[in-house]
Amino acid sequence: MAANKTRRRDWLSEVLESMREAVDVMRAHKLRSALVILGVMIGVASLMGMVATLAGLEEFLEQSVSGNDTPILALQKVDVFSGEGHKDWEKRKNFTIEDLYALENLPHVRGVMVVYGEGVVAKYKDRKARLIQLIGTNQPFLHVNSINIGEGRYFSQFEEDHRRNVVVLGDKAALSLFPDEDPVGKLIRVDEEEYEVVGVFAARKTVFGSLADNFMAVPFTSFQRDFLRYRQGPDFRIIVEKMSFLDEAKENVRALMRMRRKVPLGQPDDFAVIASEAVMEFTKKLTDAVALVLVVLSSIALMVGGVGVMVIMLVSVTERTREIGIRKAIGATRRVVTWQFLIEAATLTAIGGFLGILVGIGLALVASSLLGFPFILPIGWIIFSVLLSASVGLFFGIVPARKAAKLDPIVALRYE
Repeated sequence: MAANKTRRRDWLSEVLESMREAVDVMRAHKLRSALVILGVMIGVASLMGMVATLAGLEEFLEQSVSGNDTPILALQKVDVFSGEGHKDWEKRKNFTIEDLYALENLPHVRGVMVVYGEGVVAKYKDRKARLIQLIGTNQPFLHVNSINIGEGRYFSQFEEDHRRNVVVLGDKAALSLFPDEDPVGKLIRVDEEEYEVVGVFAARKTVFGSLADNFMAVPFTSFQRDFLRYRQGPDFRIIVEKMSFLDEAKENVRALMRMRRKVPLGQPDDFAVIASEAVMEFTKKLTDAVALVLVVLSSIALMVGGVGVMVIMLVSVTERTREIGIRKAIGATRRVVTWQFLIEAATLTAIGGFLGILVGIGLALVASSLLGFPFILPIGWIIFSVLLSASVGLFFGIVPARKAAKLDPIVALRYE
């Protein structure tokens, strides 16, 4: 027991002595050491910056998709998250407004949002806003999208029922048409139709930035009259009372739509019912794939820094051949010499890793501020980065350390 404690103390003293020697070497060769530290710092900074930014992006996407605590089911012709594409969409028949009324009567359904969509040109006097997304919808739109009114009001149920020409502008669309005046109460032309602006939606932070606010909403009844194109039908967003009723509501929607669309028994659905969890799963797979690619790229940068460590440590061994010979002549073993150079390499790369973490966190903070993502500090990745940078030093320091340990002390003492 006492012998084990003595060996541990001896090993610890050797490590500390090697670290002190590493610091002395760094002081003696400042430029060389700085280059090693810089190479590792760049690799770790890119890794940390990418990981922290992606963690914020994933959190932002989760907040954007979940929107609020109320579970939402999307009913549409194809499931884009499972790979169904445009051909499937063309072959399937449209939903109808009669489907809306049937869905509203299902158990545990609080409301159903209608979604029509069309790209339009909007004009006010001599100003023109192109490629605005026109949405034909109804009263649940505000709740489903967790969006507030910034100015004016939302259109009423009366206006929806009586097909009034009223429109609520997204923040980006309002700025395009009315940069210097209040839009509420003004008349604009949407394609060839005249609509009164009754309100403006508040700006919102989304992954698409201001582009997500480049839209306008009108009553779906007015949309059907003025903008409905050939073979265009609505999609629906179904508000479920509680999360505990989500699975039951989903099955009820499937059963109702199979019956209404006369899908034969045993045949697959010709529509898709998508819960928000499926969207989150899709976005997580997407961000995980992007994260993997970015981590691989930043790891390549770290490996390049590791190669620099090996080259500089080999130069250091050559320069210190006489010193190594003296150490071995007075009793230093191969193990002691090997550890000396390994710890020196690991110390250099660990310092580079620590500085890289600070720089990477700074980059992530800047990216989060510019993109509007929440900043998330991934503690696990910080620990991993420190261990990785030290491991790079140990791995790429093995060859120089073994070369130093194998030097013949007689030959080394003669080296000039």
